[in-house]
Amino acid sequence: MVDSIVSAIRDNAMQRPDRVAVIADDEKITYAQLWREVQGLAAYIKSFGFEKGSRIVVKSAPTIWFAVAAFAIHLSGNVQVPLEKTIGAEGLDDVVRQLSAVMVISNLQSKAGVHSISSDDVRRIAVENYADGMEFDFPTPDMTCDILFTTGTTGKSKGVMESHRSVVAVTENVQYGAEIPENNVYLVPAPINHASAIRKLYVSMLTGTTVVLLDGYTNIKRFYACIEKYGVTSILMPPAAVRMLLMLSAKELAKYSGQLHHIHTGSAAFPEADKEKLCQILPDTRLYFAYGSSEAGCVSMYDYSRHRGLISCVGKPNRNAHIFIVDDDRNEIQSSKERQGLIAISGPVTMQGYYNEPELTRGVLRDGVVYTNDIGYIDEQGFVFMLGRRGDVISIGGLKIAPTEVEDVVLRFPGIADCACFAVEDRMGGCVPKLNVVLEKGDTLDNAALRAHMAKYLEAFKIPKLFEVVEAIPKTSNGKIDRKRLK
Repeated sequence: MVDSIVSAIRDNAMQRPDRVAVIADDEKITYAQLWREVQGLAAYIKSFGFEKGSRIVVKSAPTIWFAVAAFAIHLSGNVQVPLEKTIGAEGLDDVVRQLSAVMVISNLQSKAGVHSISSDDVRRIAVENYADGMEFDFPTPDMTCDILFTTGTTGKSKGVMESHRSVVAVTENVQYGAEIPENNVYLVPAPINHASAIRKLYVSMLTGTTVVLLDGYTNIKRFYACIEKYGVTSILMPPAAVRMLLMLSAKELAKYSGQLHHIHTGSAAFPEADKEKLCQILPDTRLYFAYGSSEAGCVSMYDYSRHRGLISCVGKPNRNAHIFIVDDDRNEIQSSKERQGLIAISGPVTMQGYYNEPELTRGVLRDGVVYTNDIGYIDEQGFVFMLGRRGDVISIGGLKIAPTEVEDVVLRFPGIADCACFAVEDRMGGCVPKLNVVLEKGDTLDNAALRAHMAKYLEAFKIPKLFEVVEAIPKTSNGKIDRKRLK
């Protein structure tokens, strides 16, 4: 195991200098070029005399300059804080003050009174400050590498502190879990500050392969042009993106079955019907569903292409993670489908804590173990099953309903484009399951037929009592159902 991703870039620059490292906006940079620019920008950052471990905030973008900036921050001994590319000046400065950051890299004018570099000047500064024979002290495993902000789906957004050790451990989990090929070309059309996306950048740098950064999925023509032009072999696609491509361009996607080694998905529930359809149109492509979070990344991976039909399965633990099940008092239990508990994770993949939030940290992290609110169990073969978050699971007279199980079944029904199951109060003061559905254009909802369909797969108490047709299901920025906004 290397000590940091930036040291892997140095190694790859020596071993495969002419291999393309990053592609973005139809521009390429080799490992040799990337390493030179990383050194140059790191030298410039170090010239300010910041104390090691200082926070540097970056308004992220799927660009080569972002990769240069991220790894230069690491090489200079400081901490990268990547933020959404859509963040405004006021929000940017709020984060700078919250973290007592020393520098901002952004195309916005910061009023926080700290040093700043325009994103347009990053690569020019890097080239101007490079000199042959530069020497640096590489970051050590225990140093903080990144602070990643969560999406805030279960409360306020928190700054997750990751060490270089945990970043490398998570990256190795992706590398070995997905069996990354030696000539891989990874297409990452997702916000690069999100944990799942930045980890694909890191795995490409660790393995000495190529990453293609793309600004989203909405330009489908551009998406397929990148696959064709750059010989893409792997793609990061959250479930919402998979669903969109299956609905709008399944035939086009099917053309690349022989080219694509795998599709990596995660971050949100992945409907079984979508998994099945994706495997049908891409029979020669592996489909990996990764389970993890910013707090403990890619702790397991489910290869649906090899192990079909395991509903709610998230695979077996990856090499750098240990997964076990605990009760409400955090005592480890022998779990099963009939005896479920909360998923807990230990190993080098776990975070250091939430920045400047000791109380919140103690609520999640204790003695190196991350305790989640995800309900699950481990079967006799060692497969981990995740049924949903504790706050999302519906309790009816002591009986538990996992909304994702209901949603999986409903999405198999003809004419349903999207759906969400959740609890609402009934007249007796209790609660009942309700289903909101989005219909395909021109379709109408046959409640009786839908109930009959669900009855084939679900126990009677799991079938929603109320139905409502809506225009859209509220989603978070990374494609998860925003259950707080359901009504």
